[in-house]
Amino acid sequence: MQHSQPSYLPRRDADDHLPAYARISQSLRRQIENKVWQPGNLIPTESRLAQEHGVSVGTVRKALQELVLAGFLHRVQGKGTFVAGSFIRSKNHRFYRTHTAFDAPEPERRCAFLRAEVEPGQDFICRYLQLATGTSLLRLERLISIEDRPFVLVHSYFEEARFPGLAQADPRRFEQEALTLIIENDYATPTMAAHELGSAVSATPEVAAALQLPESAPVLFLEMLSFSYDESPYEYRQSFCVSGRKLFRSY
Repeated sequence: MQHSQPSYLPRRDADDHLPAYARISQSLRRQIENKVWQPGNLIPTESRLAQEHGVSVGTVRKALQELVLAGFLHRVQGKGTFVAGSFIRSKNHRFYRTHTAFDAPEPERRCAFLRAEVEPGQDFICRYLQLATGTSLLRLERLISIEDRPFVLVHSYFEEARFPGLAQADPRRFEQEALTLIIENDYATPTMAAHELGSAVSATPEVAAALQLPESAPVLFLEMLSFSYDESPYEYRQSFCVSGRKLFRSY
C-alpha cells in the first residue's frame, strides 16, 4: 500500500532541478502555507533543520534568509526564527480612530456589523486581488460610530473560496475584534503591509443614509489593499468617513 507524502515535504518531481537551499525554502514555505506552522510559531533551529534535510547549516541559513526576505519569517536576536505575523498585533488596534489633537483622549467608539454578502467580483476589485474577473467575493459591511454618531462605513472584500466560513462567523466577533486578527488567527493570513489611497467624494444615497448625512455631502473616501505573505493581496477595502473629524493614524 502506497502512502501519499505530506504536501509540505519537498516534491521531488517538481523541485529536483532546484539548488538545495531553494528546495528547503520551498518545503518550509509549504509548511507555513499549509498551517503546519502558525504565525508567531518558533521554527526549529538551523542545526536541527540541517540534520532533517541532510544539508549544511549554511545551506539552511540561506533558505531561511530567502523566506525572511519574502516576508514568511522574521528573526529575533537571541531567540530564534519565527513565522511572521501581522504587523498589527494588538487586539485593540483599529484603523479608524479620531482625536481632536495628538494629546487628546480618544472618544468612545462602537462597531456595528451590518451584513455579509457574496457577489461576483467587480473587474477592478478582482484585478487588485489578482483574481479572475467575476470571482465570487465576500463583502463585509460594518459601521463605526463615535460618541453614538456614525463616523465610518466600511466595505471589505475577500475571495470567498480563500476564507471559507467567514460569512457565517458570529457577527459579534466583527464588532469586538480587529478584522485583521480574525483573518490571521482563523486563516493563518497575517497582514504584512497595507496600502491606502484617499480622496474627497460626494456621498451616494446608500453612504449618506448609513452615515446620516445629506445626499452628496462630502466624505473622505479611503481605499485600502492589504497584503499577506509574498506580497499577496487578500483584502480590498472601501471606507467612507464623515468629514469634520480628524482621522488618527499611528504607524
